[in-house]
Amino acid sequence: MPHDTPVVDQPLSERLFSAITVTVLTLLPPIGLAAGPSYAPALFGLAIIASFARRIWPNLDWRLAVLALSFLAVCALELPGSINQAVSVARLGQMAAIFAGSLLLLSLVRGDSFPSAMLTTRMFWAILAAVVMLCVDTLLGYPLQRLLTGGAINAATKYNRGLISLVLIVWPLLGALSARGDQKKALILAGAVLLAVLVGLSSTGTVALLAGIAIWLLARWRLRLAAFMLGAGALLLALALPWLLRLLSAARPHLALWIKPSGLHRLEIWDYMSARILEQPWRGWGLGVAKYVPIRPEELSGYVYVSPDGVYPHNQWIELWLETGLPGVLIVLALVLLALRRARSDPFRLALLAAALCASMLNFEITTDSWWAALAASVWLFQLLRIG
Repeated sequence: MPHDTPVVDQPLSERLFSAITVTVLTLLPPIGLAAGPSYAPALFGLAIIASFARRIWPNLDWRLAVLALSFLAVCALELPGSINQAVSVARLGQMAAIFAGSLLLLSLVRGDSFPSAMLTTRMFWAILAAVVMLCVDTLLGYPLQRLLTGGAINAATKYNRGLISLVLIVWPLLGALSARGDQKKALILAGAVLLAVLVGLSSTGTVALLAGIAIWLLARWRLRLAAFMLGAGALLLALALPWLLRLLSAARPHLALWIKPSGLHRLEIWDYMSARILEQPWRGWGLGVAKYVPIRPEELSGYVYVSPDGVYPHNQWIELWLETGLPGVLIVLALVLLALRRARSDPFRLALLAAALCASMLNFEITTDSWWAALAASVWLFQLLRIG
């Protein structure tokens, strides 16, 4: 197993960058699992501090920057037509901050002497410690989560955000362990994360992890086929989802015996939201306003779980269609296809993309900062942990 080679004359700025990065990323799995929202301040704060430590201008990815600015421009142009302009303005500012933090994090290029082996080992043990913490807290009735959330009744669900982020960041670590020939540790790590999503009762995390594993296995056998299937799936997901969900929602009475209440709740949400999309497919109702779109009385009369108060879609592609219309959907689709182009030669990167696409269909608002932070960190980790 290769080790990091110290550089005697390494500049102080690089030593600071390495120390800050290794410390934050080592602490991230346990802290992020217990408190999912902490991903954003931890990682975006790391990006700012590390940039100052290096004293160099960020090396921004111009393709990602253009897509981010294009999305913000579309949302800004749609502000006059928003059904709640105050919310849309606030969410626009939030997205601008999220994109800035993500781009800054991804601009932090690894130096030649970065301790990638050390980081891989420390994050391996940190993830195992996080999984043990989750299992112990679950067995004891969630005393840790009740302490962190002030005695919340639904303490078990508070791990969900951190579990989904864990499913994302594990793929670059699995890739690093595999590249170093440590297949045993890679298998242990994958098993630990699977145990975590099962113990944590995270349906989204479980499905996302299994999707990533399936694409990884396919890519190991037929790399081009795996990339093609991901691309085709992304196109279908982005462009046809509102119409597909209209068909699926109509089958709710037949699905009631086969899926749990939360699944039926989401089908009801997607029913009226897909109907609103088809009313305004070319322009959205306004960024961040999903819970404010009207629900017709005749729709409410047929629902069991949806209330007149509204809720967010639990599906980022439906939310994109609903809030930003076709222009916003096309920009995010371009982001996915760019990621696919960059990932197509690596089974582990393809697995990350599959897991992220799967999770995007089942959870989080598009303005959830911790979601974007976990995505950016997962991509960044591939660069930090590379062998060579």
